[in-house]
Amino acid sequence: METLLISYSLFKGVDMKDQLGKINKPEAKNIIGKRKAFVCVLLQAPQEASKDLHDLIQKYWVAIDKNITNLEEKAGIVKKIFVEGIPGKGEDVSISLKEASLGAWNMLQERLNSGAEFAEFENLETLQKVIDWSKCLNVGLSNRNVAEKISEELKKESESRLEFINSSIDNNLLDGESGIIFTGNPDMNLPSGVEKFIISPPELDMVTQWVKNAQAAMEAQMREQYEAQQKPATESSDKKDPDNSDSGLWTPN
Repeated sequence: METLLISYSLFKGVDMKDQLGKINKPEAKNIIGKRKAFVCVLLQAPQEASKDLHDLIQKYWVAIDKNITNLEEKAGIVKKIFVEGIPGKGEDVSISLKEASLGAWNMLQERLNSGAEFAEFENLETLQKVIDWSKCLNVGLSNRNVAEKISEELKKESESRLEFINSSIDNNLLDGESGIIFTGNPDMNLPSGVEKFIISPPELDMVTQWVKNAQAAMEAQMREQYEAQQKPATESSDKKDPDNSDSGLWTPN
């Protein structure tokens, strides 16, 4: 089966100030027979990223694994795994997740060996439409009617995608079961009757801060390069005779 990977914007929809370093959860005594979803951000870094970033993300996955293990002791072991951005189920999702985020894949192996399984979360065709319409909207359109039409199609397909995701969770997560949801938006709405645990360890903030610092350093470097390029032109202009006002035009004496 064809698989499709998309990159997640770090911490999309996450209020780090409110969620940092804690697990938002209901009382454990009230959820034993209910459906539970452990929701966490799916972090990944390109292979060419610095070792520091890879190390931070690895620490993040260790913290996620520890938090979920603690929850499983009170709420029940994980039976279903949902991954945003990867259509299909079972081995198809496992292969794609390993390529996208090895840290996430590694923390799941013991759970998969204990009977957990990758459930379908995305519809391939709908996901492709959302991605393609998003690309169309970002190319810089000049016609307002065209832009409005694309926005309408994007909204329609996005709503269809969310309906499919909601239905998939509702149909696959059985009464009393616990599941993990890897997503780019921990604030996503879940079906009625599913208790939501947003897992946000301090390591998530460490990764966020590293990315912000790297972006700031890159912007500063680009600004310095730009200023360095402008300096020779300014110096050349200053060397011109300020009293030479000959414009090349005839003026009467």
